[in-house]
Amino acid sequence: MLKPLNREDFDRYIDFVYTLALGPHKSGYPTYTDGIKTKEDFVERSLLAFERDNEDILLYEREGRAVGWIHYYYLPEDKYLDTCSFCIESGMGEAVIEFIAFARARFPGSELYLGFSGENAQARAVLEAEGFTCIEQDFNDVFDLDSYEPTQEDPDIVSVTKENFGVFRALHAQHEEMYWNSERLLANMDDWRLLLYMPGGVPMGALQARKDGEMGEIFGVFFPGDHDAAAYRALTTAALNGAKADGAKAMTFFNESESQEDALALGFRYVGEYVCYQTAL
Repeated sequence: MLKPLNREDFDRYIDFVYTLALGPHKSGYPTYTDGIKTKEDFVERSLLAFERDNEDILLYEREGRAVGWIHYYYLPEDKYLDTCSFCIESGMGEAVIEFIAFARARFPGSELYLGFSGENAQARAVLEAEGFTCIEQDFNDVFDLDSYEPTQEDPDIVSVTKENFGVFRALHAQHEEMYWNSERLLANMDDWRLLLYMPGGVPMGALQARKDGEMGEIFGVFFPGDHDAAAYRALTTAALNGAKADGAKAMTFFNESESQEDALALGFRYVGEYVCYQTAL
């Protein structure tokens, strides 16, 4: 059974739920198994549910005992529903089914996104049985920046501005289905590091990376055709240099199979498989 978690009960459950967050088969994404996010991060992020109107934590009980919680957030202007934590000790499949039912009743007409580790067989089986679409299946990689020494950047790297944004948009066009599409990026450029790889003035690649304090994230590297190792390495190196200059401690990157070898060669370490499912409620 799902029920709203009261603030006065938060301290009673937080330690237990955090232990669940450390198990890939007992939790969803974002993961806390990556070695960069801490318990303090988990507590701080969870507490925001009591300050924001578009978030809530649902306690999950089985046979009268709390066995986890689901922390969700909703963007009404985009009809976008996602989770901040999905931590269940036992009955993961049943919890997913109950949350889907809750979401359909509470947020009809919205898009629900749920991400889990590839190891979370129960959650994945239920989502596939419920008709969700698997929209992403990647390698979750992390780059530790504390000991990183910036390297020489390729001279063909160009920062994206409003003046040359059309060039970036053309390369990003095949990925406009993601939430952070070109329109939203253009409206929030200060929050992003957007780069182009322009050898001889020809756009051969683009990169989209989030500036997010101590933990940055590369959302994607885009090419006019197939994966281009030279473009990938040049763009990713520039993103790492920029994040280091900003004071970031780590960089996350969800790589596809075509780029995983290049990511590992650059110094990323593999955390686990990430699988994201989506459906219209």
